[in-house]
Amino acid sequence: MNPILKSIVLSVCCCAAVINAGAADPAADPLFKALQDEMKRSMSLQLEELASPYFIQYAVDDTEIERVTASYGALTTSGPSRSRTLQAQLRVGTMELDNSNFVGGRGFGRRGSSELPLDNDYLALRQAIWRATDGLYKGAVEMLTQKRAYLKDHTIEDRPHDFSKATATTAILDTVTLSFDRKKWEDYVRQISAQFSKHQHIQDSEVRLIAGVENRYLVSSEGSRLRYGMAEVSLRIGAETLAPDGERMTDDLEYVALTPERLPPISTVIADVQRLADRLTAAAKAPVLNDYSGPVLIEGLASPLLFRQLLARGILGVPDPVGLARRTTQGPEDLEKRLGKRILPTTFTVYDDPRPQEFHGTPLAGHYLYDDEGLPAQRVEIVVGGKLQGMLMSRTPTKRFSQSNGHGRRGSDQARAAVGNLFIETSAPKSAADLKKALLKAADDEGLEYGIRIEGLQSRDASDSPPARSRRVGSGRGVGDPVRVYKVYVADGREELVRGCEFRGLDERSMRRILAAGNTPAIDNRVISSTPSSSVIAPAVLFEEIELTKIDRESERKPLLPSPQSR
Repeated sequence: MNPILKSIVLSVCCCAAVINAGAADPAADPLFKALQDEMKRSMSLQLEELASPYFIQYAVDDTEIERVTASYGALTTSGPSRSRTLQAQLRVGTMELDNSNFVGGRGFGRRGSSELPLDNDYLALRQAIWRATDGLYKGAVEMLTQKRAYLKDHTIEDRPHDFSKATATTAILDTVTLSFDRKKWEDYVRQISAQFSKHQHIQDSEVRLIAGVENRYLVSSEGSRLRYGMAEVSLRIGAETLAPDGERMTDDLEYVALTPERLPPISTVIADVQRLADRLTAAAKAPVLNDYSGPVLIEGLASPLLFRQLLARGILGVPDPVGLARRTTQGPEDLEKRLGKRILPTTFTVYDDPRPQEFHGTPLAGHYLYDDEGLPAQRVEIVVGGKLQGMLMSRTPTKRFSQSNGHGRRGSDQARAAVGNLFIETSAPKSAADLKKALLKAADDEGLEYGIRIEGLQSRDASDSPPARSRRVGSGRGVGDPVRVYKVYVADGREELVRGCEFRGLDERSMRRILAAGNTPAIDNRVISSTPSSSVIAPAVLFEEIELTKIDRESERKPLLPSPQSR
């Protein structure tokens, strides 16, 4: 299966016990007790004359997942999995200067991931926590020594502190357990995947259902104590085909719900699969767009994905680690340098608020009540009147911001600033019909025969990247190639589907050239294994000018024999 088609688990966080709830009393929880008891003991760690830890945090993800995957009516995966992962963080030194934020040594040496026993055996749990902490401490004191030596020989202007103070948080909520009728949902997935056998032009397809629960624990030496449960449900359907010239065409569907029972009825999904197959058929037959420069309307799921790629990385407050030979001065990660300046039209407002669980009835993957540093989630105003006013912050300060605003979240590494639910709004929304009229007027004013409308973008996430044989360096600075692209003719408004184009010169500065925005937001929910789950909610946007050009690539040959289903 092409990685583009691989399912992405979409986390729908809900602190209410949507399945079976466990008792809220932490005293009866062996894992909670083991974490707290080992925490107290570990604060006295000391190696020779070196410093003891000034901060320790233990976070545990106790996860239970059911996966059902099928292709062309046959199951390819079905079964449960269980894991209990400890994410430990240990700091030596002081908040002003500790063992973190340094790339000059052998790794960061201050955070570790390890597996804990699944059984609630108190002694076995403490043994595993002890071993992880011992290794972290030894690495931390070595890293701090190297960092201090580096700073003696190098001058770093306005170096921010390495850590910030925070108020301890206590929230002990119910744990949840998973209830899943595997036979029922195996049949559901089989029936959906079997629909692709009716479409000879589809060369690969997959239907994947993932449902699970995660109980999260967090204890810190500052006194934070957290325990809460989350539920996860996602149905992802992907298909692909090849155009006559060898271009690989992909499309997908995604459904989310708080429980499997709230997924759409199978008749609804089958109808959507038929429309997906028809879209792929039309896209494969469409002509290639060679070159275009003019107004472009980005709508549907393409709009939130575009803002994710152009804006989301730049609003994260992340300092340059000590040990970098040269600081990055350009690109989507440097927006902090533009604080107080206009980055969007004056009608735009952007904020991040992880607290909403749904938006217009759709679950939001970026919902959480507490971040991965134990702090309550907050709404953060980022863009007001088109001007950049704020950044998303963890407890790691930057030169401009010294305190967390509840957005410290971890992926495969330490907790860093990350998006939760990112909302892009306008004070002057237009209807879809008015946006199309504005597109045609802008194209006519430029003397063009047609304008361009785009409904989808390819993702630039690592897990969504194409196979190595077709991977190339795009010219859109991290913006995925457009899909479902239409010429909209000025003379009569008719539309013609085209394909095979990429953006040229599209970057974060292009956001200032937005002429208008729609009144119907779309949601891009995203969970990648190595990054925190997040949601971007944005309306359609009309750009004054975007340049598109034909993709210059080496296409693969079509299969030598027809697929078995087409015979």
